[in-house]
Amino acid sequence: MVVNHYSSVYFLLLHFVVFSLFTQIAFGTGQTSKSTVIHGGGTASIGCPDGSTFDTVVSFVAEKLANGTIAGNWTIDPIEDAGVSMNGFSHGPIYQGNISMEHFNIQGETYNQQEEINLCASPVFAPISLTGRCGQDVMIIIQFQSNDPLDTPNSFSADVECQSVR
Repeated sequence: MVVNHYSSVYFLLLHFVVFSLFTQIAFGTGQTSKSTVIHGGGTASIGCPDGSTFDTVVSFVAEKLANGTIAGNWTIDPIEDAGVSMNGFSHGPIYQGNISMEHFNIQGETYNQQEEINLCASPVFAPISLTGRCGQDVMIIIQFQSNDPLDTPNSFSADVECQSVR
């Protein structure tokens, strides 16, 4: 099955809408507490432990509720055929981090914690970490766990919107 990179954007937007509705239903019944929502994405050239690189679309959405809980989703979708036998599309929940109106540092997993992120020929695993500032054309640092002790983070330019929501 081939997944085009636009499907990851639609998938992320669907999660954002469902997540926002859930948040309003679960926590917003007559309350005026604020939460902070971030959403963003961009095109990244991800370096793999074997030295290869893949152009991908990275997108994410996360919300920090008034009680400090952070939840959201991330997606990585290769722009070109990754050349591996599996579909390169990967996604998962964001479960912790720090979010403000100026910057963020969020961490996430794949839905199955033993699942590889199907991008590189050599294994790349979650947790995934995304760190950056809010704004247009800002640098985001993305990092994975791998078996490579010299693994270094990747960075890419993205647009990230941070907003306060009641």
